[in-house]
Formats: sequence, structure tokens, C-alpha cells
Amino acid sequence: MKKSSFIKYFSLLIILLIAWLSFFTTFWASIFMQDVKLVYKLSNNIYPNSDTLNKSLFVYKSSSDLSNAYFQSACKTATKFIIKKDDLYLFELSVLDKNCSNNIFFLKSSLGILNETEVNLISDSKIYTLLLDYSSKELKNISNSATKKSDWLKIFTTYKNNLLNDKYNFSNKKRIYEELVYKWEIVKIILEKRELKYSNPVPWYKLPTKKLSKIPNALRPYRASTTDWIHHSWDIDAPFWTKVVALDKGIVIRLVKNWDKTDFSNLRKWKNLSNEDKMRNLDLLRWNQVWIKTMKWEVVMYAHLDKIVDSLKEWTMINKWDYVWNIWITWVPDDWYTDYHLDVSITENPYNLWKIWSYDLVDYMSWSWKFKWKSADYIFGHQNDVFE
Repeated sequence: MKKSSFIKYFSLLIILLIAWLSFFTTFWASIFMQDVKLVYKLSNNIYPNSDTLNKSLFVYKSSSDLSNAYFQSACKTATKFIIKKDDLYLFELSVLDKNCSNNIFFLKSSLGILNETEVNLISDSKIYTLLLDYSSKELKNISNSATKKSDWLKIFTTYKNNLLNDKYNFSNKKRIYEELVYKWEIVKIILEKRELKYSNPVPWYKLPTKKLSKIPNALRPYRASTTDWIHHSWDIDAPFWTKVVALDKGIVIRLVKNWDKTDFSNLRKWKNLSNEDKMRNLDLLRWNQVWIKTMKWEVVMYAHLDKIVDSLKEWTMINKWDYVWNIWITWVPDDWYTDYHLDVSITENPYNLWKIWSYDLVDYMSWSWKFKWKSADYIFGHQNDVFE
């Protein structure tokens, strides 16, 4: 037999062997998987941002040995096999990836997947997103309710045999208490932050103190055909490429990246523009943007920015003083302006309960801007009540 023919048939044999082993392993893994049942979860909620609540306990029932099994997912995890009793196996799953969003986890062994389970991954950004639309009065009501409930659940923080015979039930109540306290602490943080002023988003550069064109309510007659031709923002002058920071802790709810001057072709220029048309035009004229829903349940819109850094993502937390972008050129159709500045507007939440968690671009832009229709003297005299 020629050497080339031998290599050909040998290679074919290896391929067939691998295919048979793969089938054999898959077949027995499927049989094994049918034998593995999840019978208990300490909690269906896992909080990746918490050092204690980023884990949960799982009990599986199986007639086969599971002591070497482990959890796997698209996120970084850790598995701890705790104990076996009869045909029950207790595992601890820890989610080590604080930005994990894939909530499907597989219990695996050398044979393959044994069981699949789904949990609720609750990030801090998700909790803040749910809470920031509430007024301070509503948050205080939530806090009072949580206090009463936690006072009752507090008895489950220490296990006593004469208190509960069912330790699983005790552990479940303790976990409910710990999750409640975790959310309660976030409510307290929001309420505390609401008592503070915003920082200056362009450190070491002052808010406007004289120029009327740089504050809210200034006229923009050159935009009369496309917008409401009213300035909603502060223009904070600073050199080209100056770093800009977050003025408050909050949630990044919108990013506009990679804007191009050709986008002006999308401006709506027909007669009798609706308010929505005017707002969408204004949005285009603001170029690259970052919108932050702040602790004060307001939305702050930064405009005239350079390309937004890739690490900044929508619906993630941002902390006060975080650096994320730079001042760039200010565009107006057919003009090139060199009065470099950050355009920052603050829109005030009207607290429409029926719209909570379902606002869109037009909703946010319809909110009244800070100091709407106030005189220049009033704004100059009170803007330090808003900014540090």
C-alpha cells in the first residue's frame, strides 16, 4: 500500500473514531442529564455587583455522582461543591463578572451538560433605573415600607433550632432580608445624593457669568426654521479637547456616537413643524451626546462632544467625576465655529407615573429645562444653587 493511501485511510479512521466518541459521550450525557434534577434554589436573584449576594445555593438530586460537577456560563463564575446527603448535592454558584448579563447557567461535568437553569441577574444599574424615576416622597415611602418588612425579617439573621426546624425555609427568609436591605441601601444613597449639588462638568472652567447667549433661554434666531430657536442649555467655555466629567452619579440612558456633518441632511425643514419635529432637529444639532439620568431624577444632556469612548455603555452606572469624553467643535449647518464649549442642559422630571420606565427621546426632550423662562439675572443669581 502506498504511503499516501495509508495516511488517507488512517486519517479517515481517526475521524470516525472521534465521531463515535463524540456520539457516545453525547448519548450518555443526555441520559445522565435526565437523571439530574434541580430541587431547590436559595434565591432566583443574583446581584453581580454585591460581594455577598453575587451567589446562591442550588440543590440537585441525582442517583449518579455529581461531586465533580461545576457551573459554566458566558460570564465568569465559580463553583463550590458543599455537601452530599443521600442523593442530594448542594452547590454554591458565584457570579464573578460584575457586568454579566447572560442569565443562563449550565451544570456540567466531563460528560457535558447535566442541567440548565435560569436566574435573575440584577445589576445595580437595573435597580437604580427602576428607582430614579420616583420622587423623593415616593422613595421615602418605599424606604419606610422596607424598614417595616426588614424589622420582621430580621429574626432570620441568626439560625436557632427552636426557631425553625426547616433550615431551608430559614435560609430563604434570610436571603429575602439581605436582598431587601441591599435595595434599601440604594434607596438611601439616592435620597442622600439628592441633597447635594451637581459638580461642574468641566473642572477648572467657570459657568457663564455675563454672556447672555451662554445660558438657558437665550435666543437662537438662526435656528428659527428648524427648532424652537430657544437655547435650553449652559455653554461652558473651555479649550478644544478639554476633558469633561459626569456631574453626578447616575445611569447613562443614551449615547449618540460617530455623528457626521452629513447627518444635517436629516433635518426636517418643511412648513408648520410640529413640536416633535423641532425637538428631533435640535437633537441633530447637538451632535455627539451623552445623556445621564441623575440621582435627582433629572436628565442631563451633554452635547458637542468628540467621539464617545467605547467603555461608556447605555444603561450602565456612571459615577460623579468620571471622565468619559472631550469638548470638540460646535457645528451649525454651513458654519464652522471655534468658540469651543460644552453644551449641557438639565431637564426636570415631570413625574408622570404612567410613563415610568417607558420614556423615549421625545418624552425626555419635552421635559422643561432648568430655569425655563427665568430672567438672565435670576439664572446668574441662582445657578450656584444647582452647581457646586
